[in-house]
Amino acid sequence: MRVLIDTTLLIEAERARFDLARWAEEMEEICICDAGVAEFLAGEPIKDHGKLRRFHTFWESVVSVLPSVEITREICQQAGRMIAAARSRGYTVNLGDGLQAAAAKSQGLTVATIDTDHFKHLGAPCFNPIRPTAKKA
Repeated sequence: MRVLIDTTLLIEAERARFDLARWAEEMEEICICDAGVAEFLAGEPIKDHGKLRRFHTFWESVVSVLPSVEITREICQQAGRMIAAARSRGYTVNLGDGLQAAAAKSQGLTVATIDTDHFKHLGAPCFNPIRPTAKKA
């Protein structure tokens, strides 16, 4: 499977609550997008030096080396349309998720995320690798 990793999974991996490296071995291709890079860096811990060191180590060894889908004008336009369509159906989705969804769709990627509802409202294929859905009998 070709996957775009949402920021929620990066955070879980950085906090050692999700084994990203082990999971990634099962994927055909993984990447992030430029919006995910910005979201991850915006979450830098500012008061706890231990967490800050862990954050920077994870950034340097994992996030900064993942291939990233560039956010182009076309992706921005698609994200705007997707967010507006979700809003017209009564759902509020943040810009970061809209950009990531549009980036994933532009490259034929499935979004790996904890917030599957956000991406479903945007019409982007997605799944939660931490809590996979139960298989029907």
